[in-house]
Amino acid sequence: MKKKSLLLVVMASFVLLLTGCGSSDEVQTMTCSRTLNQSGMNTSLNYTITHQGGYVKEVKSVETIESEDTDLLESYKSQVENIYSPYDDIDYYDYEVTVDGNKLTSTVDIDYEHIDTDKLIEIDSANSTLIKDGKIAVSDIKSVYEQLGATCE
Repeated sequence: MKKKSLLLVVMASFVLLLTGCGSSDEVQTMTCSRTLNQSGMNTSLNYTITHQGGYVKEVKSVETIESEDTDLLESYKSQVENIYSPYDDIDYYDYEVTVDGNKLTSTVDIDYEHIDTDKLIEIDSANSTLIKDGKIAVSDIKSVYEQLGATCE
């Protein structure tokens, strides 16, 4: 009886290793992050990707920069807002950039299930490298974040 139970546990573990912990139909979350400390600035990049069936449903990015140079942070804030401003009229694309003391925080929420991906490509043709047939593959977005030096789990 003991050998049979052990065999079942080993077989169940093997099946989990082969198939993963969840079904591809289940909603899953992957987190990618990176921290940098250079030139008196601490930067933290955090991306939370919600996905299902191999495709991205939502991405929430929170990027922070800490610096004693508040003029530099205000300059960065202006630059980041200029980058995101073309997306102002896109439904399901929300961003906020704030400076609080010595910390700039940029938060972007994109609902890829509902957003008009054609408009994203229209605004910036580089978006077409990720968006294929109106969808983004999890493997593609993971690759992009890893190219930025992030670790994804």
